Amino acid sequence: MSEKKIINKSPIYKRIAVEESWTIPEIFDDMREIALSNPKDEPGMASLWAEVMRTKGAKSFGDVLCDTGVDRLTMMDNNGIDIQVLSMTAPGVQMYSDKVKAVTMSRIANDRLYDAIKINPDRFFGLAAVAPQVPIEAVKEIDRAINQLGYKGVIINSHTKGEYLDEEKFWPILEAIEALNIPLYLHPRTPAGSMIEPYAKYPLEGAIFGFSAEASLHAMRLMISGIFDRFPKLKIVLGHLGEGLPFFMTRFNVQYDEFVLQRSESPRAKPLQRSLKEYFLDNFVVSTSGMNWENEIMYCQKVLGADRIMFAADHPFESTTEAVTNVNKLPLSDKDMKKLYQTNAERIFSL
Repeated sequence: MSEKKIINKSPIYKRIAVEESWTIPEIFDDMREIALSNPKDEPGMASLWAEVMRTKGAKSFGDVLCDTGVDRLTMMDNNGIDIQVLSMTAPGVQMYSDKVKAVTMSRIANDRLYDAIKINPDRFFGLAAVAPQVPIEAVKEIDRAINQLGYKGVIINSHTKGEYLDEEKFWPILEAIEALNIPLYLHPRTPAGSMIEPYAKYPLEGAIFGFSAEASLHAMRLMISGIFDRFPKLKIVLGHLGEGLPFFMTRFNVQYDEFVLQRSESPRAKPLQRSLKEYFLDNFVVSTSGMNWENEIMYCQKVLGADRIMFAADHPFESTTEAVTNVNKLPLSDKDMKKLYQTNAERIFSL
């Protein structure tokens, strides 16, 4: 999509975009191979990507996604973007059934992005990719990426082969993230293989609906499972203005408290130390990725507060030009605009 319009940088604040996608050619090629040749291994990804990967434009899109050089920097300059926080696009290394390969590719990708950041350290920061398939190795990679490579958080592209982070096997990953006082960016992907069929009959598995349905489910599982009682300082970033959850916040809070806990004796439900609304407000922050529209952002400003929302464009899947143009028109004070564009990101990611 075109990104030709020149948008001046602001003298009042920096523009930091916190959900900007990236990958390496090897992983992009593997995505294409799985989507076209082994779709049963990743049915959601295959349904979303197979048609795209067959076209002549697949290579050029892959080039844009993998770029950290002149083209990306020019796009940023043309749109007044001072800094991008780069993270592995979905599903990333979580698509691999071969656990050894998943671990190996996460290390390669993190090393490759580290090299790119060293070239432009004032323009790029990174979130570390890890392989939840092997939790002990994921913990090691988190430690290496944060303490040796200087990464600012961890990206996990939601479920891993249909498994979610509330499962006990993944707790060491959450424990490590909390201990390092870094955010976990919980990025959506297509619904798991056990869920994909109703979505895939029509093109519903991706950004149109499936992404948010899947990621919001993941976030709800984390809250209701008691994860934030075990890891009370764990901070999670949800893109796309919270994947719809801010709109449902009062409803899920009331329903769990009044219906599930008070009227049900289901062993699946248990009392929690705080309400679901409190968990969402205390342990989650959101970005505007792919949702840079006035009504939606101003609603979230009202229900979440100005300190819990960060700007993101979602390059290259969304237009950075449209995102910045729309956000610049928001009826916000200079103080709140600076929070949205700059200081919230600086605080949350320790930039």
